[in-house]
Amino acid sequence: MNCNYCKSTKLEYLLSDTNSTYTYCSNCKKNFDLAHKHIAIDALLKKLLNILNTSNERSLKIEVTQENGSILLIINNIRVFKTDFKYDFLKKDVYYLENIISELVQDSYKFNLSKVDIIVSE
Repeated sequence: MNCNYCKSTKLEYLLSDTNSTYTYCSNCKKNFDLAHKHIAIDALLKKLLNILNTSNERSLKIEVTQENGSILLIINNIRVFKTDFKYDFLKKDVYYLENIISELVQDSYKFNLSKVDIIVSE
């Protein structure tokens, strides 16, 4: 496989916590930031899924925010996950996270979505 931009064959493949594979060119660094951004988001979502599967709470306040070069997952006002995140957080990222978090909550049948607040900050 070749890079679409510099035609190099030096591609790096990263496996995320959710077993997704992200690729970037190690020669020209095309998609480097995007791949690492998705790795961090996947790690956050994996942590959230683990919490949803083990939580006994009836209501949840799920917050995703950025702070000092990190992305944070805060559940019921308790910081449960933090990782480096030095990337732009775009409106489409907010939309994606709000929707995927909502779907994860809905898939966990023990939660009533009306008792779950989802807040994703740019």
